[in-house]
Amino acid sequence: MSRFPRATNIAPCAYPPGNSLVSRSQARRLVARFERFRHVVLDFAGVEEIGQAFADEVFRVFAAGHPSVELRPINAAPAVMAMVRRVTTAG
Repeated sequence: MSRFPRATNIAPCAYPPGNSLVSRSQARRLVARFERFRHVVLDFAGVEEIGQAFADEVFRVFAAGHPSVELRPINAAPAVMAMVRRVTTAG
């Protein structure tokens, strides 16, 4: 499988307004092809909060399974960053 040097910004907020980013299945759909890239920028503009299961699946489970892929959240609200920190420092 070929790897691309950089991903374009990925916008989780592309989900229809009113839908929340809370489930592991949403996270798995989001990260489905991230392993093809070395750097993935996740643009959380407009997202006020994310669920623990969503954050855990993206920032702990996926990250642990793909250590060569750098995930970088941008434009994240304080509550989003708090949840990212919570799942990446747990344990």
